[in-house]
Amino acid sequence: MLRRWTRGMHRPLGWMLWAACGLCCRMAVAVPPPPEPMPGLRVLDILAHDSAEAAAEAWRASSAIDDEGARIAKQSTAPVEPLVVDGRPVLRMRCNFEGTSIPRAVWDYEIELDLQRATAVVFDIYAENLAAISHAHLYIRSGDGWYGAQWYPREEGAWCRVRIPKSSFYVDKPAAGWSNVSALRMSPWVMKREDAVLYLANFAIEETADASLIVVQEYEDDRREQRASTKYAATVGALLEEAGLPLPTVSTLELAPDVLAGTRLVLLPYAGKMAAETAEVLAGFVRSGGKLIACFSLPGALADLLGVSQQGFRSQAFPGEFSSMRFEGAPPEGAPSSVAQGSWGIIDADAIEGTGRVAAWWHDESGARTEAPAIIMSESGAWFSHIILSDDGVAKGKLLLNLAAHFVPELRGRACTRRLALLGQSVSDGGWQEAVGVVRALPEFAGTRAPAALEEAERHRASAMTAFDAGGWQEATAEADQAEELLRTAYSLAQRPVIPEFRGTWCHPPEGIRGWGWERTAAHLAESGINHLILNALHGASAAYPSDVVPMEAANTDRRDYLTECVEACGRHGIKVHVWITNYRPGGHAPPEFMDDLRAQGRLQVDRAGAITENLCPANDLNVELQREAMVEAALWPGVAGIHFDYIRYPDANTCFCAVCRGKFEERLGRGLANWPEDVLADGPVRDEWLQFRRDNITRLVREVHDEVREVAPECLISAAVFRSYPACRDSVGQDWKLWIDNGWLDFVCPMNYTASDAQFRNLTESQLEIVGGTVPCYPGIGLLTGLGPVGAIRQIQISRDLNTGGFVVWSVYSQYINDVYPYLGLGMLAR
Repeated sequence: MLRRWTRGMHRPLGWMLWAACGLCCRMAVAVPPPPEPMPGLRVLDILAHDSAEAAAEAWRASSAIDDEGARIAKQSTAPVEPLVVDGRPVLRMRCNFEGTSIPRAVWDYEIELDLQRATAVVFDIYAENLAAISHAHLYIRSGDGWYGAQWYPREEGAWCRVRIPKSSFYVDKPAAGWSNVSALRMSPWVMKREDAVLYLANFAIEETADASLIVVQEYEDDRREQRASTKYAATVGALLEEAGLPLPTVSTLELAPDVLAGTRLVLLPYAGKMAAETAEVLAGFVRSGGKLIACFSLPGALADLLGVSQQGFRSQAFPGEFSSMRFEGAPPEGAPSSVAQGSWGIIDADAIEGTGRVAAWWHDESGARTEAPAIIMSESGAWFSHIILSDDGVAKGKLLLNLAAHFVPELRGRACTRRLALLGQSVSDGGWQEAVGVVRALPEFAGTRAPAALEEAERHRASAMTAFDAGGWQEATAEADQAEELLRTAYSLAQRPVIPEFRGTWCHPPEGIRGWGWERTAAHLAESGINHLILNALHGASAAYPSDVVPMEAANTDRRDYLTECVEACGRHGIKVHVWITNYRPGGHAPPEFMDDLRAQGRLQVDRAGAITENLCPANDLNVELQREAMVEAALWPGVAGIHFDYIRYPDANTCFCAVCRGKFEERLGRGLANWPEDVLADGPVRDEWLQFRRDNITRLVREVHDEVREVAPECLISAAVFRSYPACRDSVGQDWKLWIDNGWLDFVCPMNYTASDAQFRNLTESQLEIVGGTVPCYPGIGLLTGLGPVGAIRQIQISRDLNTGGFVVWSVYSQYINDVYPYLGLGMLAR
């Protein structure tokens, strides 16, 4: 069993000897002392080692071995080195990318852990030459599988605290549950062939003895369902975290009565294809008095216990039919009476008389109530007729918290305590006073309305503390929310605009913000300082407007001309519109009969197992022609300023192996292949030729679109959203975007640099600017989906300015960001 190490407690004898003997571990290092561990965490004793040899044995570096058993240095990760810094153990992890061919550094630590009740993994990192690292993963082994999560230090040359909520881990390979952890793996990935160094300290587990948990459905052989389950559980976990209530997640693979002993409330974000045994365990929990909050389709026994009679899946009859959930009568204490959610379908259901009651109904985008229940409540819990989405996140977090507290009232006090402890986190990890100092230190602070906003924020914080001391959880939380909002406002006001500048945003919904219409959406974006809108009005085989090339998008049942509506509204507000196409991706958008025709014609991609996907094959001449003609038509559309490639690549290395691909590739080789597709897979004899074939297929469309658009619409701008890690994407997905720039086929490029880490954003953008070499503008993509919030978005916009990019593009125009992020940008950073 592992030993626990915390400062000031008795330490293992081996560690004391190692620290006292002045071994190599005491080498002089420039790294400053690490911070104190976060209070209340379980710090793992996995960093202190008696010698370099012991550390290397414990943290096994990946190694390549030759036929004689010797280590191949150029294909192996450097061993770790143990240090003592200010009396505390630190592990030095050198990412030896220079002079090697390793795609990533890998260190494995064997350990037995039960992380059932964990809410997060927390550690401190000090980094040198972060520009050599594209991203990093923490993997946790369980049984024969792995859980994985991506992370990156916030900055270089300073200790950074990394906190990874357990709900953020995905199932990299089907695992055996969080109670059966057998190893940890640290794995930074290469971006530049230069060495980087990471110093690791205070590796700890955040746990809770709380009587509530989230159950995550796991699948052993259904990757699609696994992705859905992980995503929806992560959404619920993140919303509750934001509301102040981090909860542990437990896998269905380990769910048993003893796991639920002492648990009072279970949240079940997704239960598709749940095993009968698992459903019975949960049913037994409810029969014994436990409470359940569940979403979407449920096993029959669970639905009956919650008072829900399920009638089956029901798609929306028209866009916006299911736009908000509104309580009938008083909502649970502290919960909002209405929460927005753009659902595309629900489980049609009725409340079972005598057991359940409809607490909230679905309303359409006009505000009219439908006859579809949104929430059914009973003595045993609550049920949502759809999955929980991330839109209207603040209100939805309050709904989930207070719905949980309806069944377990003490959760309100716990969430309020955490909420107040984390005040100021939207601006600084150092807490409220440090955040106030950050705002006051901004160069524009004194000459704006920021001082008044900050003073008001301080008053609301004081009121929150007073209410908390009196036990007024709801009042304290409301005051804390006001204080945080005003702190963000003060930070946003104390910013300086730059004009001229390309201030772009991607917009996925062709109708803009649902229920607003394009006039209101455009006006809102203009007030936020946006001057370029990249609208997803085209998919691989459908359009959100009356096209002569592709059919109307299936969801556009009213056959609206969303592109013209957008162009006209945006034109009135000084916003230029670029038509964005998701190339070769018709699935989910094209009419079913059109998809049937594509499938019958053999025009869809085929994976290596022979399964037909829903993506168009880029080697098929008919598909290339379809994409080209649709983009040229968009370039000629009245008022359109540009066209924008996206998904201009293969989905992954697993496609395409259709008959057309094989025939064209064999024609290129000048001979047939006896072993298909093995000959083109990794280590196959014609692997390099195959990778170039894939690149050429993707490049062909970019070249042909450029050539034709330049003839018929020479003023139309041509751009592309591209993978952030080049040149890796040349092989992984066939995307050779540097070649497109070098040949003059793009007017600007938008690498998708979606990250919450400012250091990673800066490093990625600097690397891409070097690749582009000033040939065309490189406008980095800023990803609100990573939880940046307005302050994070402002910081990354400032980084793009520091690097003289000339602009940026924000992901994305969605209802969850339109009020919570965009207006703050217009207060100062993007003021017109």
